[in-house]
Amino acid sequence: MRQSEIRASTVVRGVFGTATIGSLLIALLVGDPRWYAVSAACGLVWWAWDLLLEHFILPLGDWFMGVVTGGVTDPRASQTRLTLDDTIRLLENHLKHHTAPKVDINAAIRLEEIYRTVKKDPERARQVIAVVLERYPDAPELERFKKADEGGKGR
Repeated sequence: MRQSEIRASTVVRGVFGTATIGSLLIALLVGDPRWYAVSAACGLVWWAWDLLLEHFILPLGDWFMGVVTGGVTDPRASQTRLTLDDTIRLLENHLKHHTAPKVDINAAIRLEEIYRTVKKDPERARQVIAVVLERYPDAPELERFKKADEGGKGR
C-alpha cells in the first residue's frame, strides 16, 4: 500500500491497536489495574471496529455504490471471472474425472459449442461429443448430436 492510499479505517485500526498494546505495557510496568481496564476497553473498541467495518460498513457501502452506479464495485468480483481458457480447462476437467452424468453432459455440450463456434475446431467439438455419447448413449440431451451424426452432416 502506497503512502497516498492510507485510508481512515487503517488509521483507526492503528490507533486502537497501539492504544491497546501501549496501555497493556503501562499496566505491566506500573501495576495499576486501571491501565488493564483501559487496555481492555481499547482492545474491545479495536475488535468492534474491525467487526463492524468488515461485516457491516464495507458491504453496505459496496451495495450502496452498486445501486448508485449500477455496476460492480467489489474489486474481488472482477478477479474471479474465468477466461475462455480457464472455462475450457474446467469443462475438460469435468469430463476427465467422470463427475455426475448431468454435469458431464452439460460440460460436453458447452465445450462442444466453444470448440465449434469460438475456437473454430469442429473436429475437437465432435470428439468431445463422441466421448460423452459413448458414456451416456441414452441421454435425451444428446439426441440432436446423434441425429446430426446419423444424417451424415456432423456438427
